Amino acid sequence: MAGLAWKTLHNSVVLYDKEYTHRWVDAFGPNVRKMLFVDNYPLDSCTATAVNASTITGLASSLGGGWVFTTAGADNDGIQLQCNSEWAYFVGPYPAYFGARLAISSVAQMDFFAGFAITDTSICTAVTDSIGFNSVDGDAALNFIINKDSAATTVDLGDMVANTYVTVELYYDGEDVYYYLNDALVGSVSVDAANMPDDEHMAPALAFLTGDNAAITMTVKWARWIQILE
Repeated sequence: MAGLAWKTLHNSVVLYDKEYTHRWVDAFGPNVRKMLFVDNYPLDSCTATAVNASTITGLASSLGGGWVFTTAGADNDGIQLQCNSEWAYFVGPYPAYFGARLAISSVAQMDFFAGFAITDTSICTAVTDSIGFNSVDGDAALNFIINKDSAATTVDLGDMVANTYVTVELYYDGEDVYYYLNDALVGSVSVDAANMPDDEHMAPALAFLTGDNAAITMTVKWARWIQILE
């Protein structure tokens, strides 16, 4: 990180990266809603849903730490973490940011989701409304996804590589959602686009499933969800 700068939005203060100006680091003010998965595990405000003996544990012996999502060893075993409050809304003048840095041990046979979704215990496979990034079992492609009433539009961002970190981010300015991969802008989508989840409030979410009869891991170095209301 090249350093921090700050700006005001809706009478709130946003700290952002000087070099990658789309990247919000934190925000403060009466209208800020946020979940920061950076230096602590926010279980008191979230629900963790595990299939069989899947776990979330701290990343040991690593500069800066992180968290490891580990599946149990049967097909579709996994674990997800979702905020208990559906405070995010992608309609109207409510700027929002999501970003995460993560790596997955086996990329061809797994499902994952990272972003915002309506409350659901099966986000990877059955959620009806969401916006963020995903990958589906049998395909190593990393996708940007918008999903409304179970109708999805995806953008293929390229294949993931096992045990290789990627940084995925989106920024909503009140009119368009811009999506980024490894610090670079890839594209944007209007809030008027088909399959934009514009009629649901959503919650921060991370979800991960194995697609094979083997335990695999998703390591998350950091994740941030922030929105500013009027």
